Amino acid sequence: MKNKKIAVVGAGGKTTLIHRLAEEYRRKGASVLVTTTTHMLVESDTDLSCDSFAIREKIKRTGYCMAGSLCPGQKQKIGSLPEPVFRDLLIAADYVLIEADGAKHYSLKYPAEHEPVIPAEATDVILVLGIWDLGKSCQDVIFRFDRMAELTGISGKKTVGIAELRLIRKAYEEKLREMNFSGEFHVLLSEKTEQKFLFRTWQEAVGDYE
Repeated sequence: MKNKKIAVVGAGGKTTLIHRLAEEYRRKGASVLVTTTTHMLVESDTDLSCDSFAIREKIKRTGYCMAGSLCPGQKQKIGSLPEPVFRDLLIAADYVLIEADGAKHYSLKYPAEHEPVIPAEATDVILVLGIWDLGKSCQDVIFRFDRMAELTGISGKKTVGIAELRLIRKAYEEKLREMNFSGEFHVLLSEKTEQKFLFRTWQEAVGDYE
C-alpha cells in the first residue's frame, strides 16, 4: 500500500529506523519523504527551503527527500515544516516517514501530556523501545520519568524490566485512543550491537525476557 504516512515515536533508535525504512522503500522503487513534527539531526542532503514545490520536484527527480526547517541557534537540528507546506507534502511521496517524538538520546521515554506529536493523517504509528538499559534504575534511563512516576506510582529506584516496558506501551496506546487514531500500531524493541541497532517486534523480543 502506497501513500503511507508513518509516525515514529518513543526512544532508542527512531532516526535510525526511519532511515532504514527509507532505504528499504527506495530499494522497492517507492518514493519517500522524511520529515519531523519535533526535531531531527540535519543530514548532508536535508532540504531546508520549506518550499513545497522544490521539495516535490526533488522527490519526483530522485525519489527521496528529507525536509524540515532549520532550528534557530541549532545548526545541527531541523524542526517541523510550516503547517501549510507539511500538509501539502503529505501526498507528495509514496511513503512519508515522520519523526514525531523527542527523547534526548535516552533509550526509553514516557510521553508528556502534549506528546507525541502525531499528525491526524498518520496511517501507521511505530513505537520504538530501547532495551539495552534493562536492569538499570528507571529514573536514570527513562526520559520524563517524573511524569511516569506521577501517573503510575513507580519508584525511581525500580529497575527497568518488561513490566515497565508495558507501562510505557500502555501510555502511548492511551495517547492514540485520545486522538482517535484508527490506523496500524506497531511496537519495535531495539538493541545495540557493535554500534548498530537491531530491531525486533514486541512478540519476537519480549519472549526472550519472560
